[in-house]
Amino acid sequence: SYYQNYLDTSFITIQQLRKNILNNSKTLVEIFSGDSAVYVLSIAPGSQSLLKINKQLYDSLTNVFNLLIANPNELNKHFNDFVKTSHELYSLLFQNKAPKYSSIIISPDGVSYPFEALVINTNEQQPDYFLNHYAASYTYSVKYLTNKFAANTNSSNNVLGIAPVNYNNQNLADLAGSDLSLKTINNYFTNTTNYVLEKASKNTFMNTFPQYNIIQLYTHAADNSINNEPVIYFADSALYLSDLIPNRKPVTQLVVLSACETAGGRLYQGEGIFSFNRGFAALGIPAAVSNLWSADNESTYRITEFFYKYLSKGLPTDVALQKAKLEFINNSSSKQKKLPYFWAGAVLTGKVDTLKGSADFPWNKLIAGAFLLIGISLLGKFFLRKKLRE
Repeated sequence: SYYQNYLDTSFITIQQLRKNILNNSKTLVEIFSGDSAVYVLSIAPGSQSLLKINKQLYDSLTNVFNLLIANPNELNKHFNDFVKTSHELYSLLFQNKAPKYSSIIISPDGVSYPFEALVINTNEQQPDYFLNHYAASYTYSVKYLTNKFAANTNSSNNVLGIAPVNYNNQNLADLAGSDLSLKTINNYFTNTTNYVLEKASKNTFMNTFPQYNIIQLYTHAADNSINNEPVIYFADSALYLSDLIPNRKPVTQLVVLSACETAGGRLYQGEGIFSFNRGFAALGIPAAVSNLWSADNESTYRITEFFYKYLSKGLPTDVALQKAKLEFINNSSSKQKKLPYFWAGAVLTGKVDTLKGSADFPWNKLIAGAFLLIGISLLGKFFLRKKLRE
């Protein structure tokens, strides 16, 4: 996995990209940020374009966009400015030519921001967000999507939930309700395991997570620490990015990092941001959901629960996350909770087709049960006819 991510120098052609990744249903948008210009490469099954845009304007728009969206008070106070900036950024990237396909893969360069919160129209009272039309996912590079990840078809362990709730002597606020949210998620899957309170320790996580298909973490995190690296907090201690070395190769297909700033980390020019989701990717885990900024607890719980609901129905992860956010917006009675700060921070990075077969409906058991009932019925008729003949 390390070799594929960092040392493999082979490249992928546009023809291979269209055949193996886009699958006649996706668009790739790759951004290259140079010293004097920014280039936007867009590739779809039937078209491609390379656009050169003004770097100073691009940097200015993305800076204002990120400053406002990550601060709920500033966003609420200057919402019209945000809508204007967001629409200008959308127009700059796409030149008002809407992508044809509803699934978008974005390979960013430099500072990350959620495409889902880009505004397509110019109506400041009723902004039409990118989210309404597109399911977005992100990737470290196009080459990453061609990596060979171990298929996990034999593991019976579906979901591992971790929620410390309380943090002993770590000066961290309690995450009340995170354990209850795990119980809600359990309703959508079988073979789930939860570790909460003092059982949600660093060692427990490191020793058990490689055995599970999906990992759900409700905890605190930061994109920087006293060690100058990202950190995730457990009930007893902290896990630093450099500590992420499990005792076995994970069978995990998806990690959901429902914690603050888990998509952040140190930016290395030409390599991207080294965050926890990047660390899990280096272990061979093909996809992760992480947060770009400090998350609102209740909003995070609801969106995550909706996400698992759609995931259990067999939807691809990008579509499941899109529908979860839309349901959260539509069900929010508070106008404030409809602001993109509350729903745009969670982003999916990596492959989106790894869990298409993850629907938790037990079709195999249903079919086996049907054959069993048919067999019993036929056997019963056989004995009944035999008895009547006697």
